[in-house]
Amino acid sequence: MTAGFTIRRALPEDHAAVARELSDYLAFIGDALDAEGLDHDIAHWQEEYDGRTGVLLRVADPAGEVVGTAAVRLLDPGVGELKRMWLRPSCQGRGLGRRLMDACLDEARRLGCRALRLDTQATLEAAVHLYRAYGFSEIPRYNDNRRADIWMERSL
Repeated sequence: MTAGFTIRRALPEDHAAVARELSDYLAFIGDALDAEGLDHDIAHWQEEYDGRTGVLLRVADPAGEVVGTAAVRLLDPGVGELKRMWLRPSCQGRGLGRRLMDACLDEARRLGCRALRLDTQATLEAAVHLYRAYGFSEIPRYNDNRRADIWMERSL
């Protein structure tokens, strides 16, 4: 069901499509962009995810339209964070989440991570299920994300 979908690092020419998807992600979780605070990484994704300290991936459908994103960034030496994992609702349930997670884990290893953390919302049940299926387990709060109510980590 994922034939023809591609996942690769976002490039500068993907800016408009990535910005749209990240905006749709915020709308989906019912919040507005906090460009200089909590969402600095979204507003400045090309700098934040420059390939050295973080990577932003984009998912495109068979027609080439960007339909999702995910990012990995370094928090501390050896510790990364999964961010902005998003697929349009029309693209969910096809196995793309697993492909995207596999790509994120590969990128985290390339960045030198030995552990990967994330924060999420309990209301994002499919995402929480995916994270648990991939071996993430709950840990104490590690950041100040006011949107999150679950914090997780797994070893790489």
